[in-house]
Amino acid sequence: MNRDDQSRDEVGVRPGAAAFDAISGRYDTLFSPAVNPLIPMVRDRVYRALERHVAPGGTLLEVGCGTGEDTLALVARGYRVVAADPAPGMIAEARAKLTQAGKAAAVQFIVGGVEDLARGWAARGLSVDGVFSNLAPLNCVLSLDPVRLLLEQALVPGGRFVGVVLPRWCPLEVALSLARRDPRTALRRFRRHPVADVEGRRFPMRYYGAADFDRALGGGFRRVETRSLGLCLPPLSYGPAFGRVPGLLPTLGALEDRLSGLPGLRRMGDHILLAYARA
Repeated sequence: MNRDDQSRDEVGVRPGAAAFDAISGRYDTLFSPAVNPLIPMVRDRVYRALERHVAPGGTLLEVGCGTGEDTLALVARGYRVVAADPAPGMIAEARAKLTQAGKAAAVQFIVGGVEDLARGWAARGLSVDGVFSNLAPLNCVLSLDPVRLLLEQALVPGGRFVGVVLPRWCPLEVALSLARRDPRTALRRFRRHPVADVEGRRFPMRYYGAADFDRALGGGFRRVETRSLGLCLPPLSYGPAFGRVPGLLPTLGALEDRLSGLPGLRRMGDHILLAYARA
């Protein structure tokens, strides 16, 4: 695969991308397993779900690859990856990480977000077995229409889209925030015009659920899995605090694995995982 695709496809650095670009050099330190033991627990569940839908050995388009932490894990599992992110600094970190690990030959890097990928994908002449987006980069997209356009162009017939997004309803976030007398955080997902804040850099975002993706993707895609990530496990921001209580996170994780796919529960949580099959 071409490892040196640094073309931005006329991409401008949007506010959300600029916010993450500014912390790209520190991102791995801020969100390392040593700092937050909840992060590898969530990622492990996501990888297992991905393997249920796209067999290792296939080609994945990773939307919002960040610093390449997931990219590296995917390559280690046998996938070939087209890794895209709208933040140039994130792509630089990801390329360096994969190069240092000796895995860069399995990855093509693209600077671009969903809108840019959808606009320029046809010119690439490339089809993939799966499109993957982990830990909410799609919440930075203010419309899901470009997601549908990208999936229609990129996925082979029968290919799968696996996305992890922030939904509107997270019971534990509401409860824990109210317990801390922080109603602003407790109610933030219900605002009409939500705003993300990354170390003081603010930009508009959206919270998405299964119904939003169903409407946006239309009849050409069939939802094949819906699963909560953060129903019994706490929101990621609480990981360091919960991790200091011996045995608490594994206990909550075992409970989550039993409940996270149940109707009525699987559409809520800190994140939800959605998988769709292309017709």
